[in-house]
Amino acid sequence: MTETEWENLRAFHGHLGPWLILGLKMGRAALTALKARKHFGVEVLARCPDSPPPSCLVDGLQLGTGATYGKRNIVLEPSDRFEVVVRNKDTGEAVRAAILPAVPDQFRSWYEEMGEEACSRRVAEMPDEQLFTLESVA
Repeated sequence: MTETEWENLRAFHGHLGPWLILGLKMGRAALTALKARKHFGVEVLARCPDSPPPSCLVDGLQLGTGATYGKRNIVLEPSDRFEVVVRNKDTGEAVRAAILPAVPDQFRSWYEEMGEEACSRRVAEMPDEQLFTLESVA
């Protein structure tokens, strides 16, 4: 990501964090897999705890997919699970992104060890496959 992108993320969310970056990456991966239109061409269901820091995933999803609360095409379903379902409104196809079980503990450890900025950049540089799975759903 460019420094301008980092500043835009910070400006939207108020700070950086690994959950924000994870949501961004999940949203982008889903759009690519579905060949979906950003903003109006998707519906997003996020399942995660409804308090920070994990709920910061939702802001990343908004940035990655263009879905927003105002357009009513993103919904947070409070859950102990961490998964996102993105549906292409034009085709009806959908994908599920589920974080790998070790990720929450990794984020906690990295955040304490290296701080917010370095932790966020580490997550941004990681291959998606080391953070989450992505599969088609009916």
